[in-house]
Amino acid sequence: MKKLIKSAINNKSLYDKYSKKLSIIESELNKNRFYYRNETFEFLGTDDEYYDFLKYGLKNLNNIAKINISDNENFFKFKKIKFNDFDLNIKSDSKYDFSLKLNEINEYDLKNIIKEYKNNKSYIKLSDGGYIDLNDTEISNILDILSILNIKSEKSILDINKMYYLNEKIKGNESFVKVKKKLENMIKEITKMHELKFTVPDDLNGTLRSYQIEGYKWFKSLSYLNLGGILADEMGLGKTIQTITFLLSEKLKKSLIVVPTSLIYNWISEFNKFAPALKVGIVYGDVKERKKIIQDSSKYNIIITTYGLLKNDINEYEELNFEYLILDEGQNINNYKTQTAKVVREINSNIRFVLTGTPIENNLIELWSIFDFIMPGYLYSKDEFTRKFLKDDKNMLEELKLLISPYVLKRNKKDVLKELPDKLENKVLVTLSKKQKELYDSLLLEIKNKINNQRGKENTIELFSYLMKLRQMCLDPSLILERYNGDNGKLNVTEEIIKKNINEHKIVIFSQFTSMLKKIEEKIKQKNINYVYLDGSTSAKKRIELVDKFNNDERIRIFLISLKAGGTGLNLTSSDVVIHFDPWYNPGVHDQASDRAHRIGQKNMVNIYKLIAKDTIEETIYLMQEDKKNMISEVYSFFNCI
Repeated sequence: MKKLIKSAINNKSLYDKYSKKLSIIESELNKNRFYYRNETFEFLGTDDEYYDFLKYGLKNLNNIAKINISDNENFFKFKKIKFNDFDLNIKSDSKYDFSLKLNEINEYDLKNIIKEYKNNKSYIKLSDGGYIDLNDTEISNILDILSILNIKSEKSILDINKMYYLNEKIKGNESFVKVKKKLENMIKEITKMHELKFTVPDDLNGTLRSYQIEGYKWFKSLSYLNLGGILADEMGLGKTIQTITFLLSEKLKKSLIVVPTSLIYNWISEFNKFAPALKVGIVYGDVKERKKIIQDSSKYNIIITTYGLLKNDINEYEELNFEYLILDEGQNINNYKTQTAKVVREINSNIRFVLTGTPIENNLIELWSIFDFIMPGYLYSKDEFTRKFLKDDKNMLEELKLLISPYVLKRNKKDVLKELPDKLENKVLVTLSKKQKELYDSLLLEIKNKINNQRGKENTIELFSYLMKLRQMCLDPSLILERYNGDNGKLNVTEEIIKKNINEHKIVIFSQFTSMLKKIEEKIKQKNINYVYLDGSTSAKKRIELVDKFNNDERIRIFLISLKAGGTGLNLTSSDVVIHFDPWYNPGVHDQASDRAHRIGQKNMVNIYKLIAKDTIEETIYLMQEDKKNMISEVYSFFNCI
């Protein structure tokens, strides 16, 4: 659309007097695509150029001449977006009519504004020819809110789970002053939390700590609103007993709990101990037994199965409906592409909770995957979540904080267990024996040469194999060179730590490599030290027996555990020395393993030894751990803590 600006230079005498000044003005107008034609300056540029004129050129022009605008004023300024009317009305149990009106903005323009803002446009031209600067702070704040709420028009549907975000977001925002009180009252009316008194069930066979009672009430509050969440308490704070207490209070409703195979007997034991009044069906064993329990599910308050068996039996659950679906060690679904993550979504359930001390192990997409199970669509599609939050933008991370904080409860031991002794982490740099280091350096050189010769043809599996060999060489060369019989730096240090602590302390030793655990086992046997051993081949029932034996028999001084098999679900508070024989890329895995000893019931300070082979790949892995810890710590700071 062409914009005509009336010329103020028709008078020749004035022109002669002010020709230089007018020449400067004319030059400035020309720069902004205004050209003198038929006694007027006519704009001959594009919409983008006119946007630049409004944002920058008009200001520059005003610095060299006074501008008086008598008509068509809207064409010379950006319009502002302000809320004129805003309303929320109850539609159903969990959805609300959301309507708003914006000053001088019609429905058609509003849809385009929201669309172009999502597409990162700088401005939008309205149907009446006016412009809106989408980079304006006040406007972008309003549009950010509409974007997060997924509002696309004047009338939309707002889920109850977004109302808490909206309530927090409008605090202090002048655009929402008129509706703030109404929204607060609506939330109070919806939740009626001031009238609800969630008491711990009388038939709970145990006593909850104060923070566990708050966790129980958190379960109850969300379920009252038909919402789910993530109980992300640090390992050892009793996520299981909080969950059992909640399910005991909801005994008339059917629930399904999915757990790792290694933990199924832990859950059975905990239900028998704390809630014997509940009828629990165990979908475990052979196919015939499992089908029988599933078919008779109406006889039970709770059904427990494993991730692996759920995949096998998924067709048997088609006709079943559960009020609650709870995943233990919920990080099992943090990769949305896996079959496990897909299968749990197929279960018919009204409300879903996830228990995990590590909802984020590597990146924020893992958090999205878990939320997409709990409340599908709440954090948008994966692509939209990636666009919004997977970028280095502190403001958007704050938006994510507001969105997730009501639905993630994470407490740390140091904050809620003041009586729990400290844990002391010791980074032990191990110097490899001369022969071992020579073999390591030789292998490293060989691998570098292979990689250089295959430049441009890298194979991920081969690279992973090379890394594995380097790591094994750090542990014990005999793991890849059968005839090696030389010294071993890490085994020597481990023997020293054992010798120093064995009389006064029980010791847990973790390694990712069962072949290495066997090597350590041989050394322990030679020293005539009593021990127990657990790896992935140990049955779930046998795990419980080994834990009881280690905790209750003073003669058993060492527990050898493979990291993957024993990093969760074990209570080893009889020990207060933990040795990590080798590092792993994910610090959360190490922390969970260490917390087998550092948890409720521990009376002594726990010493943790992390053995790191000096000047090797293990030092690099350790540095990666520290970097990842910082990232995870920053994200975890978002979660509300009681």
